[in-house]
Amino acid sequence: MSPSTIPGCSNWASMAAIITCRSSWVSDRMTMDQGGHGAHGDAGLGMNSDIPRYDIVDGKASVIRRPLPLAGMDAGADDPGYPPALTGMRGSGVPRAYLNGHALREGWLMDALPKAAVDPQHYDLVVVGGGISGLAAAYFFQKRWGKDKKVLILDNHDDFGGHAKRNEFTIGGDTRLSNAGSFNIYEPGTDAERELFADIGVDVGALARDNVDTGFYFRQGMGQSVFFDRENFGADTLLKDPAPWTDFVFLYSPNVPPDADARWVAFMRDAPLPEAVRQDLFRLYHDRVDYLPGVTVEQKVEKLTYMSYADFVTQVAKCDPMVVTYLRDRVFGSGRGLDATTALAGYMRNLPGLDGMNLPPRRERAARYHFPEGNATIARLLVRKLVPQALPGNSVADSMTQRVDYSKLDRPSNTARIRLNSTVVNVRNVTRAGQDGGQDGVDIVYMTDDQVHRVTADRCVLACWFHVIPYLCPDMPLEQREALHYNVHVPNLWVNVWLRNWEAFKRAGACLINAPMGYYASLALEFPVSVGDHKHSQSPDQPTKLSMLRGYGSPGLHIKDQFRLGRIEMYETTFETYEREARKQLQATLGPYGFDAARDIAGITVNRWGHGYSYWYSPLYDDFLKQGGEPPHLRARKRFGRITVANTDAGGTDTTALAISMASRAVDELRDE
Repeated sequence: MSPSTIPGCSNWASMAAIITCRSSWVSDRMTMDQGGHGAHGDAGLGMNSDIPRYDIVDGKASVIRRPLPLAGMDAGADDPGYPPALTGMRGSGVPRAYLNGHALREGWLMDALPKAAVDPQHYDLVVVGGGISGLAAAYFFQKRWGKDKKVLILDNHDDFGGHAKRNEFTIGGDTRLSNAGSFNIYEPGTDAERELFADIGVDVGALARDNVDTGFYFRQGMGQSVFFDRENFGADTLLKDPAPWTDFVFLYSPNVPPDADARWVAFMRDAPLPEAVRQDLFRLYHDRVDYLPGVTVEQKVEKLTYMSYADFVTQVAKCDPMVVTYLRDRVFGSGRGLDATTALAGYMRNLPGLDGMNLPPRRERAARYHFPEGNATIARLLVRKLVPQALPGNSVADSMTQRVDYSKLDRPSNTARIRLNSTVVNVRNVTRAGQDGGQDGVDIVYMTDDQVHRVTADRCVLACWFHVIPYLCPDMPLEQREALHYNVHVPNLWVNVWLRNWEAFKRAGACLINAPMGYYASLALEFPVSVGDHKHSQSPDQPTKLSMLRGYGSPGLHIKDQFRLGRIEMYETTFETYEREARKQLQATLGPYGFDAARDIAGITVNRWGHGYSYWYSPLYDDFLKQGGEPPHLRARKRFGRITVANTDAGGTDTTALAISMASRAVDELRDE
């Protein structure tokens, strides 16, 4: 590994030391794990059990211990022609999805470009990127320019949806669904969102009201818990967590649990934390203290804007640093730790310690909703609009239970075609000779495995990551290419563990578990959401899914370097390690309640998103916010000839709403040629 692996790294020496330390830690853990832990060594954990395991070995996808279907597991569940059901290593960290892109970055493909075979079909629009923004751009284009317009969507993955992909797993005819990445949607706030949601039949308010049983686990005697592991805290301890989560609790509990006081009593008695830490936590949650007395509200807001929440807790509220460790998991859903979250953002997210400071009221959040498969539902409904024959039906409900026919996405008879496993490597404005004396257009070169192709179009929307566009469009002005490089994506790991039942969770009284200093920071049982004929798991003896999230943070480094370091660690970690750590953590957490990792785990899907969430600005790191300069994304997204730019990067933050709005903006810009 060389510094060139991490372009623009601001502290390479520190990062190299951390990488070396972490590599040693992983090696030591693997040696220790393989050596035993008594009945729960590798064999006891089920590391040799017959589940499908797809991993990455030497840059190639491999099948490890691929068995015949298990008893009760549906044959064909890992059919490569149906990507949502594939298990093992998934996400964007699959070599077929990124190797050609990396070769482009290193300049290895320039000689291949002139040799590209020309596609005989000419298109009105080519969209680069089949995520929600790319699919929405294709939809808006056909709606506004004519349904007969020829559109081609090119995507480097084996499935559409970008970060909004679907995972599914079937045991004995019972199919469980999960998001693989992007998950929350909110009531529309822009005209583009309202237009698209109305067209695809999504009513966020009605879905949130009618399809979420927020009291389901509550009625089962289950709720939020916290697990302290013996490696870090001296004893494996699972307790009812008295401190509310900020990311997922809205799906699990209709209100503050009535046993909140009893939870605090038990926590203060049994948590394996020093007495001073427990007292600091209790004080932070219960005492309404103005920690910045004698200053105006405006001055408080300014101070909290330029201070991290971790610094607020330790330096202003004078809490033990272990309090930050305990609270870290409550923001990992955003991809940033508490050291990289402003204190003001902590207030907006209801983190403790700030309610006594007379700050402005928190903004009311619009209604939000989580489909069983996350925002893959939006992507699938857009595909239904673009290629109706690939996903028959006419409602959100029937889209849940229908399989997409991937063989119909790229047929010549389609007015909109979706071509997967196709990495775009060059996009150029061109002038073509014609009867009218010349006509502007765009040439797009893409690769499928080692084959190079060229396709021509009148226009192009780049709905791909900002940081790849300078390599795709080397003719862009230098200022624009520099602005495009400003964005560094957030690594995001979402692991779905497919379980034969959830009886141990019921006995433990836990549906949502945070794990301070655990390998996986957050464990979330299947969300109690049902749509049409797809019902969430109804009783503890039925199959379900568990999502396990790992956060990546290296306090002390610039946030962009933290992201780069997290991405390196993510891609250097094998499926075997992800699996072992999941089995170990589940066994330690729920073993006392009857969980058996070797028996109860039916499959594991690891969704690696090395380039996950789009970068969003923070006063802690982005100097232009202090100086009042122009946000880089405004320069980065400027139209370039007949090429426009979409995706969440173009909006300067990361939401599905922005993906849709930026698609609409990009299509509208094409009218202004």
